[in-house]
Formats: sequence, C-alpha cells, structure tokens
Amino acid sequence: METELRTYEQIRQLRSRLHQNPEQSGFETKTMEILKEFLKANTSLKIVERKGWFYAVHEEAEAGKRVAFRADMDAIFGEDGKLFHGCGHDGHSAVLAGLCLELEGKRLGKQVYFIFQPAEETGQGGEMCSSLLTEKKIDEVYAFHNLPGYPLGTVVLKKGTFACASKGVVLTFKGRQSHAAYPEQGINPAWILGELIVKIPELLASPDFSGMVLATIIEVKAGDQSFGVSPGDGRISLTLRAEKLEDLNRFEASLISFAKKRASEQSVGLSVSFTDEFPDTVNKSEVMERCKTCLRDQNVPFLEISGPLRWSEDFGWYLKKADGMFFGVGAGEGCPGLHTRDYEFPDEVIRTALAAMKAFL
Repeated sequence: METELRTYEQIRQLRSRLHQNPEQSGFETKTMEILKEFLKANTSLKIVERKGWFYAVHEEAEAGKRVAFRADMDAIFGEDGKLFHGCGHDGHSAVLAGLCLELEGKRLGKQVYFIFQPAEETGQGGEMCSSLLTEKKIDEVYAFHNLPGYPLGTVVLKKGTFACASKGVVLTFKGRQSHAAYPEQGINPAWILGELIVKIPELLASPDFSGMVLATIIEVKAGDQSFGVSPGDGRISLTLRAEKLEDLNRFEASLISFAKKRASEQSVGLSVSFTDEFPDTVNKSEVMERCKTCLRDQNVPFLEISGPLRWSEDFGWYLKKADGMFFGVGAGEGCPGLHTRDYEFPDEVIRTALAAMKAFL
C-alpha cells in the first residue's frame, strides 16, 4: 500500500508539472523533456527518439506478444488565446509514465511499447506515430481518454465506434467583383454560399447513411464591409462528422458535387481544401468482450454506453493497424467539459486508468 501511494504521488506530481507547461500541437518540446527526465530517473526502459515524438520500450528476451500503450501530449488554446491543458493530455501522459513506473523490473513475457504522441488535437500525431505498430509488428494497442459527465473512476466502454470520424472542409469560390450599383456586371459567389447552406440539411437527410452524420458551419465569408462593392470572393468552412468514416466520405462527395455543379453553372471558380482529418475510432466486439473479462477479474468498475461520442480521436489510426481498444475513464458527473476554461484533469482518474491498462496487459 505504501508503494502504491508513493507511485500515485509521483504520477500526480508529474501531471502537475506537465500541466504548468502546456504546448501547442507539434511543438511539445518541453513536455517531452519532462517525460523523458521522469522515465530516466525512475525506470530502466529504453527510450527511442523520433522526430517530434518518442517511445519507451520494455524488452524481454524471447518475449511473445507485443503490446503498445499510447498517450497524447499536446495542449489547446483557451478563450484568452493562451495555451492550457483543457483536454487532459497532461493526465494521459502522466498515467502512461506511471504505467512505465509500475512495470519496472517485472517479468511480463511480452514486449511493451509506451508511445508518447504529439499533435492529437490536429489529427496528425496518430497517423504519424501509428506507423510504429507496423514497424515493430505490434499485436495490440490501447489508449484512454478522461470523460467528464461520467462516474468518477469508472471505465467507459463502447462497442463499435467510440469516437466519430471528422474532417474540416473549406470551399473557396472565385467570381468577379463589380460595383454594388451594377451587380450584374460581376459574379457574386454569396448566392452560391446561400444555396449551399440551404442544401446541407437535405444532404444530411439521405437514407443511405448507416449512422449519425453531422455538418457544422464554422465560417461563412463573402467580401468585406465595403458597401460600394459587390464581392467576387466567397468561402465557407465546415466540420463534417460521422459515426462511420464511409458515411463521412459519402456526405463529403455529395456536398462537393453540389458545390461544383452550381459553381460551373454560374462560371465561378471553386477550390476545396481539407484539414484536421480524423478517422473513426472503432473497437472490435471480440476485443471488447475480452477486455470486459479482464476488468471483472481485476475488480475494475466499468459501464457500457450505447452511442458514440461525437468528438474525434486520432487513435483510430492505430486501430486500423492492430487490434486493441480505446476506452474512457469517468472524470465525474460534475467535472467541467473538455475544452472549457474551467476544466482540469482530475487526479482521481489516475488509479482507475492505471488499473485498466494493467488489466489489459
């Protein structure tokens, strides 16, 4: 019990230090220094540097199965424009470092990889770091996210899609500017923007979708507040989101097809760009059933949810390359929501997250 309390306190202190050093996606330099310093001081794990990220590995001669655990490290910008750990990635990284500490010196009969991943918030880190699964022929991979609104210290499981696929789409239209008194002499793309906005609900109502599909308008812009000018430029930015990646791709295709058709009919140029792409994060039924048995055997409390979480998680890239599971740990019903200014990772999550990961190992 004394050893357990000492380990918890070390993880809590590490989490506090990470919390005080939030860094932007793709620039987690100080964060990585803190984590590597902790691992070098408290474990004998081999640490492998990669460009912009690193992993640690527990190696055993003639080990059989290869298992990986992943934690994200990046922070987000708050309402004040300053970086802060408003999604709890400080807690995720501290817990993974704590797992390294708890497994120190133990014979596991497995190779265990601990992946410290950057840039989860942009979706780029998962796609990059998941290449390790193929490179090292890793059999299973696991990760968790703290979940405000769910019972504190309870593992949250979801069969099938846990977190939705999403993608940022920017449609830019190029018409022709004219005097506002003679709009017929130009081509104002604002009318196409209006038609597109009206068309979106109809496209979302397609019977071809097999799950939830959502489009959120993020920005609409045509020209400037120059009242003598009929603008020639227009732009609409949307976040597309779906329970299943194939449905997102289907909706995206219909949206762009309509935009291209109307642009062509009105002699307006159209360019399309994408950003922040996340796959669906899908848990296989057979893996989840095995994990439920592991949790029961270790007396770790858990619950199952029926619907997917709407937000996205780039751990989906890993689950497309290896078996494994993404799970939640309740941060408490009264915990402020993720990405809100009052949120901070609850340290009470640490023990349950560690217990779950050890159970899956």
